[in-house]
Amino acid sequence: MDEPTNRYLIAKANKLIEAAYRLTLAEQRLLLAVIAQIDSRPIGDSVESLSYEVSASSIADLFDVPQKQSYELLRDAAERIAERWVVIEHPDPDTPALAYTRTRWISAIDYLPSEGRIRLFLSPKIMPYLTQLAGEFARYKLKHVSAMTSVYAIRLYELLIQWQMQGEREVGVDWLKERFAVPDCYTRIHDLKRRVIEPAVEQINAHSNLWVRWTQRKQGRAVVAFHFQFGFKPNQPTAPPLPATPTPITLTRAEIERHARPGETWDQVRERLLRQRDATTKG
Repeated sequence: MDEPTNRYLIAKANKLIEAAYRLTLAEQRLLLAVIAQIDSRPIGDSVESLSYEVSASSIADLFDVPQKQSYELLRDAAERIAERWVVIEHPDPDTPALAYTRTRWISAIDYLPSEGRIRLFLSPKIMPYLTQLAGEFARYKLKHVSAMTSVYAIRLYELLIQWQMQGEREVGVDWLKERFAVPDCYTRIHDLKRRVIEPAVEQINAHSNLWVRWTQRKQGRAVVAFHFQFGFKPNQPTAPPLPATPTPITLTRAEIERHARPGETWDQVRERLLRQRDATTKG
């Protein structure tokens, strides 16, 4: 029989993967358990379609946590995530003046303690980023992150899966700290590498379908970016394809390097070029 996590897929819009937010491990796991239930198709307008049930037994099965503690973990994580914000930058390419959207993950919680489960109502602002209604998506199997105990490992894995066709990605130090919502933490680059990058890479290599190597890029004596090279391990399938959608605009490594400006990371170059290309197409 397949392990439980082998049946579940996670699909997130790239904008949501690159959003700024911070969650604990329990909150991240609860969110993944919810997203795994979403069929990645456009939803109806009814309120019921925004709600998803998660049981203590499913949390125990998916993430190998003790059944005895799973309901308390589930309840506490739900109450904390209800207070969390996520900031999505430039959410609508058709509205350039819209700099960012700040929204809650969930709008309400129903508790059913006698049945060991809760019901979460996802925020309407979040739903387009989980149902293929908001731009390009990345997709992966839940089993590739379910054993991770570092929230940074899960988020870094998602950032790499976005670029699975390129096999490498460079992210700015400040950009990464902002996305992980730790701008004032790890002010010493040594601490950032020791507490965030190194354990994240170690867990991705140990638990996921990816292998990862990383280096750093400097300007003068300061480390300004991390460069990741990665690929799928032998006998591991690539990320499952999404249902048919319009072909996304892609950029080759050569194009990115040719148009890079001094000090820009790959992500910054790619975003700038895609905006220019999109504006030209619409014009």
